[in-house]
Amino acid sequence: MKTVLIISILLLIGLNANNYPEVQNGTAQSQYNLGLHYKNSKNRNFRDAFRWMHKSALKGYAPAQYEFALMFHYGIGVRQNFDLARLWFRRASRNGDPRAKTVLYRFYAGKKVEPRDRKYRRYYSQNFR
Repeated sequence: MKTVLIISILLLIGLNANNYPEVQNGTAQSQYNLGLHYKNSKNRNFRDAFRWMHKSALKGYAPAQYEFALMFHYGIGVRQNFDLARLWFRRASRNGDPRAKTVLYRFYAGKKVEPRDRKYRRYYSQNFR
């Protein structure tokens, strides 16, 4: 009950990076949460969402890498780029995000795979049978 009250007060005040020292200090999870807020709130700001997701993804936080790849894949806050989306999905899957592994499997199963990508296709096909 207390957490619901605290969250509602924070949303009424407004979420801003200047109000949260843990975001400025660089905690990857807090940067990810701020990016999600900017992406999913009523007053969406995709540029700020992209910026905070990028900061968190560079620190190796797998859920942020997955969301960052989705932003590239769908062109949210940035120009659509499938190559960078695949790169970030690959990084997220290496850090253990199961959603990224599923998306990568679909990438490689849905298109003709070049010889250099066969090892990745074999790995994902073995994990999703």
